[in-house]
Amino acid sequence: MQKEILSFEVVNQEFGIDVDYVEMVIEKEEITPVPNSRVFIEGVVNLRGRIVPVFDLTKILDLEVPEDIVFDSIIIMKHEKEEIGILVNKVNNVISFDDEELDVLPAKSGKFVGKVNGVLKINNRLIVYLNLEKLFESLETK
Repeated sequence: MQKEILSFEVVNQEFGIDVDYVEMVIEKEEITPVPNSRVFIEGVVNLRGRIVPVFDLTKILDLEVPEDIVFDSIIIMKHEKEEIGILVNKVNNVISFDDEELDVLPAKSGKFVGKVNGVLKINNRLIVYLNLEKLFESLETK
């Protein structure tokens, strides 16, 4: 079965999410911090009068962040009827693939366990295909 993902980069790693979740991509704008919020919430943005929380994927996936890293974009997604944003360094493109092109991660692959559908190898690119349902479930315990 053919699937489509939006590919993007966070701290020199390429990730992908199902296009069905993606509403839009916006340039990073001013993010208002929310006092006493969870560690992975960067803050909120005002999106045409709607307040949208912005998550930091580096904190969710426990990625090391170089000091000079710049987040240029926010991917706005819909999850369980709620809008959320994730900070990304760069949005690449939409990729179509078949299920058999997806490699499963080994059970001991650390921080990605239980948060990904697998890995795609396309040309010389290695794209971690995130499972948003499991990723958000994991946040409930953080």
